[in-house]
Amino acid sequence: MKTLDLIIHNAKVYTLDPAQPQAEAVAIRDGRVLAVGSLAEIKALDGAARADSFDLKGATLIPGLNDAHTHLNMWAQSLQQVNLVGAQTLAEALERVKVRAASVPAGAWIFGAGWDQNYWGGLPDRAALDRVAPNHPVALDSRDHHLVWVNSQAIALAGVTASTPDPIGGELTRDAQGEPDGIFKETAVGLLRRAMVQPGPAEEEAALTAALPLAHRAGLTAVHTIEAASGFTALQNLHAQGKLTLRANVLLMNPVIGELAEIGIRQGFGDNMLKLGQIKFFLDGTLGSQTAAMFDPYSVDLAGRSDNTGLLRMEREDFLKQVQAAVAAGFGIAVHVIGDRAAWLGLEAIEEARAADPNGGLRHRLEHVQLLRRGDLGRFAKLKVIASVQPTHATTDRDHADHYWGEERLTRSGYGYAYKSLLQSGARLALGSDAPVEQIDPLKGIFAAVARKREGEDRPAWLPQERLSIEEAVRGFTEGPAFAAHDEHQRGRIAPGFLADFTALAQDIFSLPEAEIPTNPVVATFVGGQAVFSL
Repeated sequence: MKTLDLIIHNAKVYTLDPAQPQAEAVAIRDGRVLAVGSLAEIKALDGAARADSFDLKGATLIPGLNDAHTHLNMWAQSLQQVNLVGAQTLAEALERVKVRAASVPAGAWIFGAGWDQNYWGGLPDRAALDRVAPNHPVALDSRDHHLVWVNSQAIALAGVTASTPDPIGGELTRDAQGEPDGIFKETAVGLLRRAMVQPGPAEEEAALTAALPLAHRAGLTAVHTIEAASGFTALQNLHAQGKLTLRANVLLMNPVIGELAEIGIRQGFGDNMLKLGQIKFFLDGTLGSQTAAMFDPYSVDLAGRSDNTGLLRMEREDFLKQVQAAVAAGFGIAVHVIGDRAAWLGLEAIEEARAADPNGGLRHRLEHVQLLRRGDLGRFAKLKVIASVQPTHATTDRDHADHYWGEERLTRSGYGYAYKSLLQSGARLALGSDAPVEQIDPLKGIFAAVARKREGEDRPAWLPQERLSIEEAVRGFTEGPAFAAHDEHQRGRIAPGFLADFTALAQDIFSLPEAEIPTNPVVATFVGGQAVFSL
């Protein structure tokens, strides 16, 4: 038995460990860090002469990057579907659908995602899709995945008619005769799901297998992923086959609470490659879809209404009841909150959950937190709430936020995308991408957190008081997700006993000009001491 498996050397190692902040070599045994130090110190270890070596040729080594908020299975599926990201006009989007319709058999479903009505000046309708795909049912998720645009065939297959009522927390657009006109908002999407031909287990596993190398190429060693039961099953199957190379902390959706409680499965069930995290709730919608739940109406409403305060996808009492059930079953909660009213209600629920968990063993999180009332900022630290936020949302949303919410809400009476304010208040930050809403690329997230503008954008940082330092942003993609997963004792640092998960970058990220952060090449990604990607 080898006493040492691998030595990584000729590197500038940033450990994020206060006991030893920098080093030049790392020794690995059985998938964990054995020692960190100078090359001479590592070479002096027992078994060093027989260990394999990996020469990083002067690259910078940091703890493995970890995305705290993805929809991994959805992202993998999106790579197989019609890509509508960046379609600046309705005509451009329709052309992409037309091309796909010409390549698949009549009657087969066409799925896609990424369209953004904010570029088009309003919501599209079913008639536009009918013109380019008359022989296929079509369902296209918006960029934020809170709206679905469909054609007449899809509506008919779902059995939705003028007499179909809007569900709680959802809405259908309708024409002058009251007929469904092609947009299903928030919970109304559930009316479509029953008719959609969903990918089977083999298709899901194949999509994930194809997608994982892309995540490693971006420097990722781990993700937190929000999944329905089928997505978790696909990940379990890959793990059983030895094909899961990306550590996954799975946040299952709230409908499974009762089943998990019945069989006694609690948060943390699994192993270091795949385990269960918090229970995920969707409480409101999004800014771009104007369904984020607000205390005051949107300053500018796409439909010309003056009273739009967004949508709560769950009734308050039902939400609070389900939160209590999750806590009783041994799970923390993770709540999608974008509007200030949703953030307030999420904090209210966590305050009640804390009372039901007097030992404080569960860690609760709010996802996105894009708008926050001033009076609610201090509650994150008081209630020990993790702020799971996505920096690239700030850079892609800035114009819409300024327009729809206004400066008053974003600064004077509240906090907009307030990463620095949250950190300074004592909250813990866990940073992510929300892929497939944004690219699954942590370096782009770090840049967005630091620069508060898009790559190549020649204008000032947006709400610059909320910029993070490079170190704070890197910690948000390493230490923050580790803590949110109860893994701070074995992930998020390069230290003896920690899992040997690392990301190697061509240039020193801590000394780079901020504009070069997103193009700093990943030269290697290690999971458990194995190089899952290298140039």
